[in-house]
Amino acid sequence: MKAHAVAVKDAFAPEFAAASDRFVQGHLLLDRFNAAIETVLKHGKGHFSAVDEAHNEICIASALLANTRLQFIRLEYEPPLPSSAKTIDFRATADTGQIAYVDVKTIKPQAADRWDQFVKATKEGWIADNVHVVVAEEWLGGKIWHAWFAARARMLEYTLELEQKVADAKLTGESTLVVLALCSDGFRWQQDGLEDFVSFYCSGVHRGDDAFSKAEMKYVSDKKITLNRTISQFAYMKRPQSQIRQARLNWNVKPPRDPFF
Repeated sequence: MKAHAVAVKDAFAPEFAAASDRFVQGHLLLDRFNAAIETVLKHGKGHFSAVDEAHNEICIASALLANTRLQFIRLEYEPPLPSSAKTIDFRATADTGQIAYVDVKTIKPQAADRWDQFVKATKEGWIADNVHVVVAEEWLGGKIWHAWFAARARMLEYTLELEQKVADAKLTGESTLVVLALCSDGFRWQQDGLEDFVSFYCSGVHRGDDAFSKAEMKYVSDKKITLNRTISQFAYMKRPQSQIRQARLNWNVKPPRDPFF
């Protein structure tokens, strides 16, 4: 753990220091990461989720500073939002005047064997009619199912949270970009799962091959949920547990491409 903390500091501290004229709060991010490490050392690995969350925020901050499409002249960490008591993870201001608001969420479902839920979902028709989800109980099927199902639920949960922030703070306008960055370890869930959710979010209609379409529509209907569709784009970041930097970062995840026959 200590060696991991040192490696993260060695990788990002010089980078944040070099960009201190644009990002004056870089040390706060690193301090939060170090505090999370200390909590794990004192109280056990059950508190490790905070380490992952801080680490992923550091990676996103680094990527924003290195962005070449939009030259960000100022990056702020957890700035207060106008007309709201809430904050957002990052506000990045470009030299063109465009402002990007970025909320970062780590989706890493706890390991849990929910084979019972998969059996129930199959019997009760939670899964789309023309989709076959094939997992085997003896090959971690219950854990794989739980990771997929829980990750999809978090996508909707975090989307609704960010939409509420947008509404409260009135973060709209031609020069405003709102991004929900969802981080994965690349094992529990992958980008294709987010692509299916993005397809539903953008169009209001689920794809026919979206395994979770029926379950999600039932939940949205039962809870009387209305999506405002005020999030400009969704980002996917993959950082395996052992890696210091992300293995992949797609700032604008699109719906799946239909195959050509």
